[in-house]
Amino acid sequence: MQNVIIYTRVSTDDQAEKGFSLLDQKSKLEKYCNGKGYEIIQHFEDDGYSAKTFNRPKFNDLLAFIKSNKGVVKKLLFVKWDRFSRNMELSLTIFTNLLKLGVSVEAIEQPLDESVPENLLMKAFYLAAPQVENARRSLNTFNGMRRGLKEGRCVSSAPIGFKNSRDSGHKPIIIHSDAAPLIQKAFELMATGLYPIEILRKKLTKEGLKSSKSNFYTVLRNPIYCGKIRVKAWGDEEEEILQGIHQPIITEELFYDVQDVLDEKKKVKTSYSRINDAYPLRGNLVCPQCSKTLTGSSAEGNGGKYYYYHCTKGCKERHKSEAMHSYFNDWLHTIKMDDEMAALYLAVMEDIYKTNEGDRDKEIKKLNSKKESNTVLLKDTAMGVAKGDIDKFIYNVVRERVNEENREIERQISEYQKMESGYKEYCKFGISLLCNLNEYYTAASLDNKLKMIGLIFPEKLVYTNKSFQTTKPNELLTLLCSESKGLRKKETGLSIVKNEKSCVVTALGFKPKTF
Repeated sequence: MQNVIIYTRVSTDDQAEKGFSLLDQKSKLEKYCNGKGYEIIQHFEDDGYSAKTFNRPKFNDLLAFIKSNKGVVKKLLFVKWDRFSRNMELSLTIFTNLLKLGVSVEAIEQPLDESVPENLLMKAFYLAAPQVENARRSLNTFNGMRRGLKEGRCVSSAPIGFKNSRDSGHKPIIIHSDAAPLIQKAFELMATGLYPIEILRKKLTKEGLKSSKSNFYTVLRNPIYCGKIRVKAWGDEEEEILQGIHQPIITEELFYDVQDVLDEKKKVKTSYSRINDAYPLRGNLVCPQCSKTLTGSSAEGNGGKYYYYHCTKGCKERHKSEAMHSYFNDWLHTIKMDDEMAALYLAVMEDIYKTNEGDRDKEIKKLNSKKESNTVLLKDTAMGVAKGDIDKFIYNVVRERVNEENREIERQISEYQKMESGYKEYCKFGISLLCNLNEYYTAASLDNKLKMIGLIFPEKLVYTNKSFQTTKPNELLTLLCSESKGLRKKETGLSIVKNEKSCVVTALGFKPKTF
């Protein structure tokens, strides 16, 4: 009587597709051993594990048992070879190691007489056939997923902000999840250039967004959020970014604005500091004595809690935030666009838009034509490589250049197309903002206040003697509001309006010029 070990295994797919049963395998093995007079000394069973590798807990226990009981076990039995493994190379290594320990292997429903040399070919076939089946199944799945991508479908797990669903034809599609508004907010805030990525992620995490550091960066780079599907390069096929069939969370214009920020092509010149509603100017103020950034803090007193802006380097610069905010708001009130000038600017912009409308359509056609030419160039180059006329290195250089140029073309087309949407409304809002800057700032959220400060003042502010100064004013704002009380033109440059509650903007440095 020989001592044997029996081994049974099923994967999740085996159970779902083929109905393999662990109990059935065990029953067959026990019946076979009874007929042969074998003594079953151990039974090992892996439930739900693939045979592509031998990283299976019970199989590893099996090997450990054989090694610790060397000479006791004579055979390892299983029903079929694919229950043992679906990887021929690894299987042969395991067989060799088991033979060294005096253990032979046997599939009871696919028996082989290994004393016959030709049967080694049959063993190789039995082991290779499941591996080929796995490879074919994987390739079919891959091709099916690639076809789905080219149809504009997301065929994998939905990224954050979306969830998987089915359309009327029961085909996969993604729809907005509860996290979609937070994803939209992430792009909008990132596009301002005011936030480092990790600071923004932590801010949104507090609001309910669940994303790791690396995944958050991937989100901001993923065109799926503006309605596109990325089909990666494979074989001779180039990477493509195609129009998806799902509803986008953001516009293409916003997506490309964020890409510019991430690529450092777009910078808003303002420093980001810890956000606090009590200190909307923090990060934008510098000390007039040492030029270090002012911070904000609070102190308890008899009358309650008081808030201050002060220098971080020990200078005696210390100002009550409430008073500073009052002076800042009063100054914003003095900067406004004249009503007649506003109406004139609006009429001029509308006329320019109508004049350029035809030119814009021509530009879009030219860009599409250029993109088609690039595609033809790439195909011709690939054909040259196939014929041996062009080196593969040259092809890779051309492919990289064409892909980069086509992405830029898509961005330009998107910008042209978005120009048509709500142009008059944008203009009216912009003019209204310049005519009522103080009111918009007062009513804005902290995030929007930071945006406004960053756009109005390209450089930081200095507060001294109840007034503000900056090294560099916003030239466009100075031009549009040049007749306002806060910004008046003189022959020698920008004048300084001094009164008890005026805030000074001068292009002549921190110290105002004496006239």
